[in-house]
Amino acid sequence: MKFLKAYTIYALVGAVCGFFAGASQGFILGMAMALAGVEPQIIPIITGITGFITGLIISFFIYRWSIRKFIIPQLQDMLSAAK
Repeated sequence: MKFLKAYTIYALVGAVCGFFAGASQGFILGMAMALAGVEPQIIPIITGITGFITGLIISFFIYRWSIRKFIIPQLQDMLSAAK
């Protein structure tokens, strides 16, 4: 139960931030590609892939943050109490 808070925060914040970062990146890249004259059938494929990758990267950094913020202090407390 101690780690449930960290997992919940990671899941919610990671999903929301990953979604918005991927969507924003996809929108900007899609607009740039449309202005550059790329075929409309190709734009959703490229922006979908790059948006997914951007969302994964953001989610990874939020995972690292949640581990550092919530899990490591709890583990350090458990180790110090065991001594």
